Amino acid sequence: MQRNCFSLRPFLRGVGDLCAVCKPIREFRNSAALKYAAAAAAAPKIRPGKVPPKMVKLRKQFQADNDLPIFLKGGSMDNILYRLTWVLCFLGIGGDVWLWLGYIIA
Repeated sequence: MQRNCFSLRPFLRGVGDLCAVCKPIREFRNSAALKYAAAAAAAPKIRPGKVPPKMVKLRKQFQADNDLPIFLKGGSMDNILYRLTWVLCFLGIGGDVWLWLGYIIA
């Protein structure tokens, strides 16, 4: 008799028995765990007391006392993103008001 993947027979067996339906899920879980462990092992190790040079540079840049708000200390790209966010917010509010006025007047 051919086994059907959707049969309930594997689920009705004892708890300790390995069923054919659960095996692919277990293999996938183990392979994902192995990939994660391999990626963690390949990551560069940083000792607890040592700060990377890039982090030191960013810390100096963002903690400098130059009368700029924190969201503009990243440079010109931060300034562009800040202004674009304001424009999109006003466009969204304006579109919302336009929509509701259209419902109220009509």
